[in-house]
Amino acid sequence: MQVSNTIDCNGLSPAPTLLRIMQALVGREDSTSPLNVLVGADCNCESLAVSLGPLAQDVQLASDAKQFAAVN
Repeated sequence: MQVSNTIDCNGLSPAPTLLRIMQALVGREDSTSPLNVLVGADCNCESLAVSLGPLAQDVQLASDAKQFAAVN
C-alpha cells in the first residue's frame, strides 16, 4: 500500500487545517521528507507555521500542487 505524502486542506479554515496537519504528522512513517500540505490561496501560511511551532520544519505548504514538484 502506497501512502501519500500530500494532504489537501484547500478550502478549510485555519483550525481544521492545523488539525489535519497534526493528525498527518502523528502517524507518519517517512519523516525524512516534508509533509506536503495543499492550502487555499488565501491561507496565511506564516501564521499557520507559527501555530505548528517546531513541527513547521516537517511541513511544506503550497497553494498549488505543482509547487511540491519543484521542492521535492
